[in-house]
Amino acid sequence: MPTAGTSSSGSFAVAQPGRRTLKDLRTKRKGQPVFVVGHVPERKGQEAVFELFNVRLAVVKFPDGVLLGFDPTELLLPTEIDEAGVAYFEIRPCRQCEQLFSLTHDEAQADEEPTACPACSA
Repeated sequence: MPTAGTSSSGSFAVAQPGRRTLKDLRTKRKGQPVFVVGHVPERKGQEAVFELFNVRLAVVKFPDGVLLGFDPTELLLPTEIDEAGVAYFEIRPCRQCEQLFSLTHDEAQADEEPTACPACSA
């Protein structure tokens, strides 16, 4: 049976140093804003919201109502969510491996943004 939990804080998650994708979250909350970097070319680079898990796929809903399943590692978390609940995504390509990654709020505000994803920086 598909399930979707709620976060203990009651709010949606944003990118943190150890949490940049939907997979990184222990508990996923329905309605969590995500940025799709997945395998469906016509949906790549679009924003969506998490709906539920179906087997090992995260089902997300796009603004036009389409539901699609993605690996949770293909769904990036927003950099910040304002007081009105609007998600802002600061997404950058890694200069080494060319994968897209989310910046954290602190990284986006810093004088010098990271140019490599966390995997390449380690």
